[in-house]
Amino acid sequence: MVDNKYDIVGIGNSIVDVITDVEDQFLNEHELRKGLMSLVDLDGIKNISEKIDIKKTVSGGSVANSIVGLSQLGNDVGFIGKVNDDELGGKYEEGLKTENVKYFYSKKKEEL
Repeated sequence: MVDNKYDIVGIGNSIVDVITDVEDQFLNEHELRKGLMSLVDLDGIKNISEKIDIKKTVSGGSVANSIVGLSQLGNDVGFIGKVNDDELGGKYEEGLKTENVKYFYSKKKEEL
């Protein structure tokens, strides 16, 4: 239940952006294109994450990104999205809190 009044609340997919440095050869081997977003499923992230040094993870998704922008403009905002009760879910929540976004969710522990 929302206990405060917000200017705007967004509902969207909770997507974690992973920031890393790789060579062009790595991109070619994994059929990734430079400068473009690539959605990766669980098997894909497990495969790729073993081969990279993750520099940073950032809360993402188009709705969450828009809500963060509205927060930065001084609006009281919230976001509704589903995350797993794991390390990435925690980082996602922390990222939104850092941007003064109230995060409404019910964390779920899923077997991966």
